[in-house]
Amino acid sequence: MPALFATFLLLALALAGAIAFSSERTRKPLKWMLVVALLFAWGSLALALKQIVLRTGSTLVTPGGVQQPHLIEQAAREGWMLALSLGGPALLATALGWLSLKATRRPKR
Repeated sequence: MPALFATFLLLALALAGAIAFSSERTRKPLKWMLVVALLFAWGSLALALKQIVLRTGSTLVTPGGVQQPHLIEQAAREGWMLALSLGGPALLATALGWLSLKATRRPKR
């Protein structure tokens, strides 16, 4: 799943750059492709985080973890770090996509 997330993120960045330099005729399909790529990127991010948490959850919280509250705090801290490290690039790609869509909007008459 992380590879799928990275692929859609790269696709969204490429489409955001292509929109900025495309002609008026090809811009509309590229805009829709960008929106779909960003939706898939966020969806694959959620699936990747779920998969990583499920895979590592059993090693962070042991059966005796209830008697060891520092393990739960550590797991929460590492979960936030993981969400930030993967969510930061997704936010950047979303912001760049939004800016490319906003910059290429037709002026109102």
